[in-house]
Amino acid sequence: MKKSIKYKWLTAFFILILFSGCEGIYENGRELAADTLPHIQQITIKELNAKIENSEDFFLIDIRQPREFEKSNIPYSTSIPRGLLEFRIGDKTFWEEEQWHAPKKDDEIIIYCKKGHRGIIAAKTLMELGYSNVKNLKGGIGAWDPDFDTGNEASEEGGCGG
Repeated sequence: MKKSIKYKWLTAFFILILFSGCEGIYENGRELAADTLPHIQQITIKELNAKIENSEDFFLIDIRQPREFEKSNIPYSTSIPRGLLEFRIGDKTFWEEEQWHAPKKDDEIIIYCKKGHRGIIAAKTLMELGYSNVKNLKGGIGAWDPDFDTGNEASEEGGCGG
């Protein structure tokens, strides 16, 4: 009888672990971005172009790697690679070197990457740091410039530069 009870408890325990242990674990960055997307505001190319044409005040941050930024970028954007974003966004010295002021917590910040996946995750990170007006450029630089080669320069799945 005791073996039977012990077996039932052990089975219940393993079933509980089996069904609850994988929640919040992602196979790659795209899965994480897809799960994060409903919590992020996105901006279209048309909306971004209107902001640029109207000379609106906002921060446009390219979170791709420096070699990607050098190859092509959206005018008026600042390069802050994804791996440094959390450290540079509020760094007054960095912004002084960029000849700009550090964003305030309620300033509009538009993030972009190659296709949009890294931007979604970066936007969420900035929101977690207290920035309240953060948007991701839907489709990234590839949507802004359809002729842009979105080849395999950097993976959107994470890692160094991902």
